[in-house]
Amino acid sequence: MTNTFNANFAGSAIGSFPHSDIEGICSLVMRTIPEVPCWPQLTANGYQEEMCVQYTEGLPCFRIDYDNKTACMDVENDFAGEMETFYEKYLAKDMDYFAISKKFASGFHAFIERLEQSDMAGIRALKGQIVGPITLAGITKDSNKIAAINNESFLDAIVKTLGMKAAWQLDQYKKFNLPRIIFVDEPYLSSIGSAFANIKHEQAVNSLNEIFEVVHERGALVGIHCCGNTDFSMLMETTVDIINFDAYGYMDELLLYSNDVKNFFERGGILAWGLVPTSDDIKNETVDSLLKRFDAGIEKMKGKGMDVDVIFKNSLITPSCGTGSLSVETADQVMETLKGVTDKLKERL
Repeated sequence: MTNTFNANFAGSAIGSFPHSDIEGICSLVMRTIPEVPCWPQLTANGYQEEMCVQYTEGLPCFRIDYDNKTACMDVENDFAGEMETFYEKYLAKDMDYFAISKKFASGFHAFIERLEQSDMAGIRALKGQIVGPITLAGITKDSNKIAAINNESFLDAIVKTLGMKAAWQLDQYKKFNLPRIIFVDEPYLSSIGSAFANIKHEQAVNSLNEIFEVVHERGALVGIHCCGNTDFSMLMETTVDIINFDAYGYMDELLLYSNDVKNFFERGGILAWGLVPTSDDIKNETVDSLLKRFDAGIEKMKGKGMDVDVIFKNSLITPSCGTGSLSVETADQVMETLKGVTDKLKERL
């Protein structure tokens, strides 16, 4: 891993917001996470902006039922023909084919326009995001009610589509001449090993690494977000640069893998601490109470032999998850609290 980006307690976000005011949410993002802003996923704008639909333009056999807010992989119709067209576009690296339209990501296009009008002062990196292949393939079923994760053809198409969606975002960011980061959102990883996620360990690692390689080929950093407990050692087996974990709810679970975490830091890895809760707990927390949680985590890491200076240099701060399911008022509170936490932590540098 070659990492020239020092996180230094910069704040960022997972991506989803409940807002419908696009200009307003872009302003909130630029003000509360000014060093590593991300484009906002606006779930209130329609089903097409839901996490498991937003990145599916161009995915063969994917059918959206807007009336019932459902989607599936169609195995009944021109399966072979759509797959053939897809792989032709993929092999040709036809980035227009894999573009994310304004209809499916209004927040991305508004964010780019905001950046073009900005003097870019204080911005140290730009963040984008995609849904993870395990999550998309685990949640999406085919027309026979079988999860796409159990179909090698569908899983491969999903992995390649998402890799190209990440690459397309990075291409749009390139003109700003800043470090670029893509997060892969994988809440479904917390189900691996259960009856709900029928995928082998090696298959999950390989699927993720294929996408990570696409990001690295464009000179960008790649992160993975998992908002629940998971096999963190598996994440650190991949070529990921940033691991975003729920530090509010699962700090102790992460430290069960303390040797892996220590090795991750030593190879230049960054931890993104999901320190600000995106549940009702936010109503009972303050900047100071969250800093106490952070300090308790740091003490535990010190006890495991980790270098505090390394941790500080290689730590981002985020909400524990996306805020798309919250009220606008609560989502605003999460972001304001996040800014307060990062401001206080940066004073320590």
